[in-house]
Amino acid sequence: MWTSRLSSRESVRSVVVYCHCSFCRKATSSAFSINAMVDRKAVTILEGSDQLRTYQSSPGKTRYYCQNCYSQIYHVKDEQLEMVTLKVGLLDNSDSLAQLPHKHIHQDSDWAWLREEE
Repeated sequence: MWTSRLSSRESVRSVVVYCHCSFCRKATSSAFSINAMVDRKAVTILEGSDQLRTYQSSPGKTRYYCQNCYSQIYHVKDEQLEMVTLKVGLLDNSDSLAQLPHKHIHQDSDWAWLREEE
């Protein structure tokens, strides 16, 4: 059972980003993190907001996570306060993501051998 539930009144508007940086790999215990940019005012925490905790992972970036299961929920950058970056694995319906541009970043990290198939 999930502690937190959220809702987005709008579709994801920007891009789906596959981040290969060392922080995202460690935070997700995977080869990369899949994120989607959403207008901050379109996201509502339906329940469990009292269970969310924050930390600053790097200057200007605040991450929100569940205090019970430690799942990463989203993060906000100081220079983009109008947007939140959601972890795609939390979405119940990700169909709208198929039409958006998809982009890999930080592929020059330690896992440079992991790349898109051509």
